[in-house]
Amino acid sequence: MRPETIVWIVPDDMGDADASPAALRALGYTVIEAPLATAPRLAADLRVLPTSPLADEAALRAACAGDRRPTLVLAHDAGCEAIALEVSDLRDEVVRLPQSPEHLAARIDRLVRRDRDSAWLHRDILTGLLNRRAFGQRLRKVLEEMLPGEVRGLVLLDLDHFKRINEQFGHSVGDQLLRSAAETLAAGSSPDDPIGRLGGDEFVLLLTRYDTQTLLNDARALLRRLSTPLQVPSIGDSVVLTASAGLTLLRPHLTEGEVMRQADAAMYEAKGSGRNRLMCFEASASCPSAPDIDADLERFNEVTKVFSDRLARIVGDMGRRLVEGARRQALQDALTGAHNRRYFDERLAREVTQAQRNGRPLALALMDIDDFHGVNAGFGWPSGDAVLREFATLATGNVRLVDWLARYGGEEFCVVLPDTGIDAALAVMERIRAAVAGYQFHAIDGRTIPVTVSVGVAALGPEDNTPITLVDRAGRACLRAKAAGKDRVVAAGSA
Repeated sequence: MRPETIVWIVPDDMGDADASPAALRALGYTVIEAPLATAPRLAADLRVLPTSPLADEAALRAACAGDRRPTLVLAHDAGCEAIALEVSDLRDEVVRLPQSPEHLAARIDRLVRRDRDSAWLHRDILTGLLNRRAFGQRLRKVLEEMLPGEVRGLVLLDLDHFKRINEQFGHSVGDQLLRSAAETLAAGSSPDDPIGRLGGDEFVLLLTRYDTQTLLNDARALLRRLSTPLQVPSIGDSVVLTASAGLTLLRPHLTEGEVMRQADAAMYEAKGSGRNRLMCFEASASCPSAPDIDADLERFNEVTKVFSDRLARIVGDMGRRLVEGARRQALQDALTGAHNRRYFDERLAREVTQAQRNGRPLALALMDIDDFHGVNAGFGWPSGDAVLREFATLATGNVRLVDWLARYGGEEFCVVLPDTGIDAALAVMERIRAAVAGYQFHAIDGRTIPVTVSVGVAALGPEDNTPITLVDRAGRACLRAKAAGKDRVVAAGSA
């Protein structure tokens, strides 16, 4: 059987079944037939989108832009083919019908190869982490977009005595240990922390934290996780890896090369100080005029650092859990798990400032669940709370990775879409609207609750001097959606 899973878009009424999915199954593919509204929630590698079930040009545009997976568009006429070629992604394929099952299979295989090749252009083949070039691009982007007050640091790690490990156990064992080290770093860092392999036994991470002390503590915790014994079945024993690491704080005026040089200097200072430790470039550079510091005092400082690290092992994990838990509670809506109003206000201000400074698009959508007071009155407040929780989960599952959701208040939610123009934002929100309309919400007693949502979408424009004006325009568009009959998406400024 082929490993690829395909979701094949079918009409909502499932009428006029197409024989092509069955033909592809006979060729070894796993094919799931699903309506357009539910397809984004299905786990599949790629999508096949026939244009014939789509009602009009707007529906075709929204369908093509509404799913980030590689898509094979099957155009039933020249007009649909032209539209699909215009709006589809570079990872997609567009073909005119009719096509034989073998031809469709060849197109699907081409999609899979293209997607895999494009993904691995930016990945280290051995570990799956970002390669040197891709990490450098990410670092340059972070430096360009840093805002005042952001706390970001770069950690450069070099495995200690790794050449000796290769010589003792062989390069195959060395490769196993490099993969294990990569997995350990990924497991011990935040999902938003980019991790790369520069080559050989050097790894690099970008950490974003609330304050400098948390950044330093987390970098030290990564080193401690790395020193856990690793089981190597091929030699029947475990190996302990340690690393020397250099940390430098990012500043907007620094270049990629300067940041890497600072981290490299701190890392070599860590090696010279005994290895298996973290050195901060800012700490070592804070006294450049005192190179003749007393050796005993320097050793005392090192002993103090070791003692601090040991003390941190005792209280660090518990303290970090308490602090992170308090931060999550302060920035997370307790009922739905989405970001709360405080988080929304703070981050939206930063998003607007960054978009205006860099001349990049930004869109905001305000969603209001229709007739929610009727849900509470007719089904009870616990059922209303369940609807809010399921709605937040459904909306989060249908936004893109770059988008983020917050509960604005009551039954109102906001989605912020960075680097997104109005057309793409409308497509994303139409996908959410359709998913909500097609979802079965249930009351506590098992009754089905009909739920729809009205959405207003606004793109950042020159008239938006503050984030408030952007939210206000999206809110007015949402009110127009309500007045027009509800269960629809309306763009700010439209008739």
